[in-house]
Amino acid sequence: MKKFLFLFAALFSALLLRGATLPDLNWIPGSDWINVRNHGVKGDGKTDDTKPLQKLFLELKDGDILYFPPGTYLIKEELRIRKQQKSSERRLLGNAFYGHGRSTILRYAGPENGTMIRIYGMLHYCMKGFVLDGGGKASTGILHSNFINGKNLFETHLYHQYMELKNFREYGILFGKEACGAETAFVNMIFDNCNTGAGFLRFNDYNFSFDGCHFRNNKRYGVECLNGNFYVRNCKFENNGTDVSANPEHASSIRRSISVGSGRFLEFRNPVAPMTVENCLIVDWKTDSAILSSGAPLTLFDNTLKHRNSSVCFLQADPAQPVLDANNTLLGFRQFSKVPLRARTRISIPGRSPVRLSERMCFLPKTVPLPGKLFDAVTDFGARGDGKTDDTAAIQKTIDAAKSHGGNAIAYLPAGTYRTTRPLEVCGKEFRFGGSTMKAEILFAGAPDENAINVRPEGRLHLSSMCIKRDGLVFRPAPKREDAASHGKVCDFQGRGADLRQYPSKNGSLVTYDSIYVAGKYVFIPFHLGFRFENLTAKDTVILNNTEGNIHVFNSGAATILQRVGYEGTVWAKGKARGGFFGIITRLATLSRYSVYLEDSHPFTTSDFYIEQAMPETLTFLGKSGDPEGHVTMGCVKIDKPIRIDGFRGGIDFFASQFYAPKSEIGISVTDTSSKLGFSGTYFYLKGLKVLPENHPVFFLGSNGSSEYNRAQLNLTGAKEDPALTIRSMLALRKLGSLDQTLNYPFLKEE
Repeated sequence: MKKFLFLFAALFSALLLRGATLPDLNWIPGSDWINVRNHGVKGDGKTDDTKPLQKLFLELKDGDILYFPPGTYLIKEELRIRKQQKSSERRLLGNAFYGHGRSTILRYAGPENGTMIRIYGMLHYCMKGFVLDGGGKASTGILHSNFINGKNLFETHLYHQYMELKNFREYGILFGKEACGAETAFVNMIFDNCNTGAGFLRFNDYNFSFDGCHFRNNKRYGVECLNGNFYVRNCKFENNGTDVSANPEHASSIRRSISVGSGRFLEFRNPVAPMTVENCLIVDWKTDSAILSSGAPLTLFDNTLKHRNSSVCFLQADPAQPVLDANNTLLGFRQFSKVPLRARTRISIPGRSPVRLSERMCFLPKTVPLPGKLFDAVTDFGARGDGKTDDTAAIQKTIDAAKSHGGNAIAYLPAGTYRTTRPLEVCGKEFRFGGSTMKAEILFAGAPDENAINVRPEGRLHLSSMCIKRDGLVFRPAPKREDAASHGKVCDFQGRGADLRQYPSKNGSLVTYDSIYVAGKYVFIPFHLGFRFENLTAKDTVILNNTEGNIHVFNSGAATILQRVGYEGTVWAKGKARGGFFGIITRLATLSRYSVYLEDSHPFTTSDFYIEQAMPETLTFLGKSGDPEGHVTMGCVKIDKPIRIDGFRGGIDFFASQFYAPKSEIGISVTDTSSKLGFSGTYFYLKGLKVLPENHPVFFLGSNGSSEYNRAQLNLTGAKEDPALTIRSMLALRKLGSLDQTLNYPFLKEE
């Protein structure tokens, strides 16, 4: 009977696996999209399309967009993407590849163990809407091979969405031993029937995000991380050998994900990089433990584990590994670990997480809302995009036309440089304003105190795929200092204008910014330009996805502001308004004067924030008597510079963080006893840590530093174990996860 039930469950699970499919993407092509069908490509499933596609790939210039209409494109030889034009930059920049989702199929029919697509160095690309089918013959679907002539053409800011990679003998996508890539996102993807779904194997393969992806039937691993680091969230794993294999160099995490019937959920091993598993549902793994772990602190909270075999356990770990354990539920078995864990710290969080997962949930949307009408600034309204002509009036007419039409119409900017002399006004609701890629540039030549774009929402708005710059803004190298990144840049800009400013709504708003580039990267202007959200109220919600540059939040603490993925610049928040939520899921800041600058004891939550090569006091938390209390949860993937806390009212907790400065010390200066400082599940890979004053109370839970790999000297004379700050951080991370699911997965339910 038990055997029958097991076979029935396996059959039922197999039926569920076939249920997750890509949506259809019904694009309206822009005037700058290159339709491959107009260049000898057939897409009929019979004709060999390799040569015409290879010709198009080798002719690509920066900013070009290749568009694949529905069809099956037969590939019989390796396709190579490599910049051919001679320039100082040997990588292609700002390209896009668009297909129609499940109805655009690239099928491999070439030699055994071949590669389908090989990429020789690209920056800031976007791929959306493809099925890559290896047919059980190809070794790898997409291979990044950017080590050329002894030089590593480092790749960064790569974005993939609505793609399926299946039937590959080795990897669906691979950043191998001859490639380095970072800041790479995979969103709403399927990795099916490969040996390994996605692999990244080198140091500097950092900040890989997997959001809403499905990994199924991958024989070895779903995700393989060797030496890099990653963030997995809202993902589903089914029937893989091991869902996630992790030897990360910096902190990593798995959040709000589901695993059903895989060999093991997680194999984690690294002595210096903390790991977090938050609010995951893990069911019927096939080995003796769901997680096999050793090394740096492991934080496990709000997870649910179900198994029909009562003899299995949750965790098989090194007995000396610090384990922070909170609100984990075991169903059908009782053993947390088969051996005593000497460094296990157990705490209890009030209530339950509002994020509820089930085995039958699917994170892939069935439909994707795309523009139903396109108004083109160039072909419809005469914009020139030459960087010289004043295109203000033409673009404003395009925006107004999309607004009048409504129905999710888009005011579209083809690739080009559009000089504007007055602020563009994006007002109203139910329409979009967006460009082709980052190569759709708005060059604002207005007054320094004016904003390049004013957003005045009256409901839902969506802005996407453009870069905003200031005309005449000249950057110069920063003065060389021992404590500064000498190859950063500064400028004399002192204007009060922002690149993009959003105003409060009267009746409520939801504004999404997707792939928008503003000032802040490598320029040391933390308090100028960038995004500005000012005086937003409880009626206003903001979503930032795949954006780059400064984020300034002024007196908007009553609003909901959530960044899913972001890169570079300064996060600056101030004002005494409260009641909302300001949170960031994943973000990178390098070479920043300030990565986070909080005034007025402003609350802030981030789960995975990577900071390196910054200047001292890159994290600055300021407050004063009379401020409303603000709690800060800093999930620092990496932090390598001193920190300043001056008068902050409330608690600041470094949650599952990594302090990383192997050859030097990091100091934290605290000037007021009203500031509570905590370290939860954190690892200190540095020469020494000093908190000043030395007797300042520090709450230290589930953390460590000194080991055989690291002789960190932690000068924490005021340290004591108290779970209060840790619990507040876990509650804040619950809220962050709940907003992520509510705002980004509103369709999520049991199938």
